Amino acid sequence: MDYPLCQTCGKVLPSSYMEDCLCSTCQEFPREFEVARALLRYDKAAKSIITSVKRNGDNNTARVCCKIILERYLEIFEGIDRIVAVPSHWTRLLKRGYNPASIIASELSKISGSPFHNVLKRCKRTQYQKEKSLHERLENVKDAFQCKADLAGKNVLLVDDVFTTGATLNECAKTLKQAGCRKVHCITIATTDAV
Repeated sequence: MDYPLCQTCGKVLPSSYMEDCLCSTCQEFPREFEVARALLRYDKAAKSIITSVKRNGDNNTARVCCKIILERYLEIFEGIDRIVAVPSHWTRLLKRGYNPASIIASELSKISGSPFHNVLKRCKRTQYQKEKSLHERLENVKDAFQCKADLAGKNVLLVDDVFTTGATLNECAKTLKQAGCRKVHCITIATTDAV
């Protein structure tokens, strides 16, 4: 059975909802981005894929996911001027050696032809979001990002690995719009059912 999706964040809604509705989170906390979509619902298989990219820096797995994302959500890529990754703090980059979101963004850039630019910087070392409530997540990432470019009139595709509450993507989108960005669309490999 096909369930309706939130028109903004793409999360599955209860069957009692109509198509083109907003989930309770998007109703309570209006989004700075126009739309967010994910390739997979977060389950055991999706966790394995995310782990491969996030912990192992697996470009091949990211590339396969990105090809399917492009096929499934081609309309989201139309009119995109830049692809931007949610940035890691420099301390996490030092520890891990790479940013998983940048791996995904780079692969999307290669197959879509839209340029990938690292214009966002994480200027505040935030705590991990896992186990935090929505309000705690929003507070944790508040003012955590800076944009290093003028994006006046640009349409941006913002990329991360997993969409949970959307707090991080929302704060990044807010920062991009403060830099003049016209529209922000978000893509992740997976989304949880937490709203």
